[in-house]
Amino acid sequence: MRWTTTHFHEDFTMHDPARDLSVQLPIDPVCGMSVDPAEKSELHLDYDGRTFWFCGKGCLLEFRDAPGQYLDPNYNPQGM
Repeated sequence: MRWTTTHFHEDFTMHDPARDLSVQLPIDPVCGMSVDPAEKSELHLDYDGRTFWFCGKGCLLEFRDAPGQYLDPNYNPQGM
């Protein structure tokens, strides 16, 4: 199966042209990277009734220690 990545309204979408299947990938709230939960199954945290996914343990730990900072509407992820 071959995947292509496109950018759509600040979310990344994985598209499988063979099956015409599009899947919205979650965005790491700390760094802004798209995260495939199938590949990072252990890197998630439930907070305030929502599940957040992370690209790595560092981002998960940063979010865990200060979730309000990363959920602030004025916060702008700068990437890795």
